[in-house]
Amino acid sequence: MKKLLQSIAILLAALLSQAAVAQGLYGDVNGDGEVTVADVNEVINVILGGHVPTPPPDDPEPTVETVYDTSISANHYYRIPALVQMKDGRLLAIADDRHNSNSDIGSNQGIDIMGRISDDGGKSWGEAFVIANGVMRKEGFDNSHGDAAAVADRETGELLIMCASGKQGFLASTLANPLLVGRYTSNDNGTTWTGADVTSDIYGIFAGYPEVNALFFSSGRICQSHQIKQGSHYRIYSAIDGPAQVGCLVVYSDDFGQTWQALGGPGARPTTVPFGDEAKIEELPNGNVLLSCRSKQTATSGRLFNIYDYNTNSWGEMAVSNDAESGTYSENCSCNGELLIVTAQRTSDGRQVHLALQSVPRGEGRQRVSIYYKALLDDSDYDEPQDFSWGWKCYQVTDNYSAYSTMIATTSGDIAFFHEDCNDNNSTSAYDLLFQTLSIKRITDGRYIKTK
Repeated sequence: MKKLLQSIAILLAALLSQAAVAQGLYGDVNGDGEVTVADVNEVINVILGGHVPTPPPDDPEPTVETVYDTSISANHYYRIPALVQMKDGRLLAIADDRHNSNSDIGSNQGIDIMGRISDDGGKSWGEAFVIANGVMRKEGFDNSHGDAAAVADRETGELLIMCASGKQGFLASTLANPLLVGRYTSNDNGTTWTGADVTSDIYGIFAGYPEVNALFFSSGRICQSHQIKQGSHYRIYSAIDGPAQVGCLVVYSDDFGQTWQALGGPGARPTTVPFGDEAKIEELPNGNVLLSCRSKQTATSGRLFNIYDYNTNSWGEMAVSNDAESGTYSENCSCNGELLIVTAQRTSDGRQVHLALQSVPRGEGRQRVSIYYKALLDDSDYDEPQDFSWGWKCYQVTDNYSAYSTMIATTSGDIAFFHEDCNDNNSTSAYDLLFQTLSIKRITDGRYIKTK
């Protein structure tokens, strides 16, 4: 009976392969773009087992909302998106308000970190408010704040932002006069915020390593573990960008940002110099830690991946993903994005999988922000860094000039996506910050949907 079904299925697959791939149903099970005998065998096993996959629901075109609208005439240049879903379900969208230009701290002064809250999943947004106030006429810590990295604690609802602060720029930073580090917290769903200068605490992690004379937390999403709780809160992870001779660093906290430690020790270097730069962190299904880093070398044209293995308490060997067909390719572009792993359901057979998502401008240069995706079916798909160098597919979010992006998995199972986009102009000095909700189905062209 099975051989007969297989013969019929192979014939149908040959005749209807294009339709099958488009629907993501009885065709391309493994998502490699082809209907093969292996795909057919898996579908037959599903049918014989009495579990017939059903088509995913209709997926309406996403609505794009402008959350921060850059105004050159009014000297409000918005940059650097961060996004959290608070414990009460509301969304908090965070951005730099860079007065006078879109330049970073050091080349610009009086930068504020702003927030806007949505009560309806991003369909509308409340008035903008100041989280961290930068005062141009002041020296030191209060001069500017920017590049927010944010997280909401899933148990307590506390909000944490780690940011760059002060007047000294990253490239000019020295141990005697460093780029400063700020910590901002809120215990009332973002209504009020308390700030602190934690520069000495963070640089102190790397005492004894004087080459770490400049650093800042990579903006966007701070990762919170689902598995490790060895202090007052579930562990959080963040990447730190260090100077060229150091590359990226990774830190963690077990008390929700009050104190931090270096993952692998202060001497650990998860990327190979001179490539390491801004990076993002995600927890793998087995509890190990995945690093995705942008390269300082635009010729590398892709992401750098590494894994911290808790079994060996060490980082692996950095892998480069830059193949134009199956890698996280980014042509002539060095820019950060977001890294996220979610659970999803494969439409071909209903199987639950983990899905890795990586956003980044596809290029050439900072344009065409896209989301790469890759299914993680079992441990062999994420047991070493090289696993992340291939097997990616791409969904393009925008055709426009576009740069930094972030995303989170909402409680609804969809992806809230927030990115810099030139929108109605071609000037990369005037990004608007746009929000939209994307379904797993849309991102993966119907191959996967959110778990039921």
